[in-house]
Formats: sequence, C-alpha cells, structure tokens
Amino acid sequence: MAEINEELIRKVADLARLELKTQEIDEYVKSIGEILKHVEQLNEVNVAGVEPMYYGVDDPLRLRVDQVHEFGLGAHGQPKILECAPDVLENAFKVPQIVG
Repeated sequence: MAEINEELIRKVADLARLELKTQEIDEYVKSIGEILKHVEQLNEVNVAGVEPMYYGVDDPLRLRVDQVHEFGLGAHGQPKILECAPDVLENAFKVPQIVG
C-alpha cells in the first residue's frame, strides 16, 4: 500500500494547481490514509468462485412496449399536439437555433 504523507499530498496538490493550507493537508493525509486502509481490507477478501456483478441488482430490466398514439388533426389541418406550440414550422415544433 502506498504511504500517504504530507509530501505526497503537497505534490498532488501542486500537480492539480491547488493551494492547500497546512490544516487541509493534515486532514487529507488522515482521510486518504483511512480510505486506502479500507481498500486494503477489500483486497484481502476471498472472491474465488464469485461471479462478477455488472449491475447493482439482479432483477432484469423491465421494459414496457412502446405505443404510438395518434393525436389527430386540429382546426388548421395540423396535428393537435402542435396547437400548444409557440411556433410551428412545416408541421413540427420550431425551436431556437443552437449552433450558429
């Protein structure tokens, strides 16, 4: 396991262009050290014969069938869904241009 010390924290902070106070450095040395201890504990667990888990749950993803709903035509011959649109162009919602 890598030893987390003040020198290492200062080096990483310098590479990340962070300005850390002495108190912050001490806190990082302690907290990162504790995290690495937990990781080391996980490395000691015997996982022989355990299948990898790709998702957080074993249930398969339940999908619903897509259904198309016709909105019909409104008073002006346009689809009813466009009646609430602030601006319409060629029987479609007109949206502001994003890329110039």
